Amino acid sequence: MSNKLQENLARRLCDSVEGLQKQVEKVEFWASAMTALAQPVPAYEPDQTAIGRYVRPGRLPRKKLHRRTAKRRNGNDVTPASA
Repeated sequence: MSNKLQENLARRLCDSVEGLQKQVEKVEFWASAMTALAQPVPAYEPDQTAIGRYVRPGRLPRKKLHRRTAKRRNGNDVTPASA
């Protein structure tokens, strides 16, 4: 009888230790997340961003050229397919 009791207690102790290890892992995760969130936001450098290479501050982006209608080689306009 005492052998089964010892096995039962040992199993419960192992389960408790495993649960405690999982809780410690969660605490470590959230502690590292809070450490990262506590850092100040870096200064914004528009020239160092990917979009900064294409659009400069204070300047509007270039306008896209609109597609022009195609013309035949002899100069006549192309008629639409539905006509």
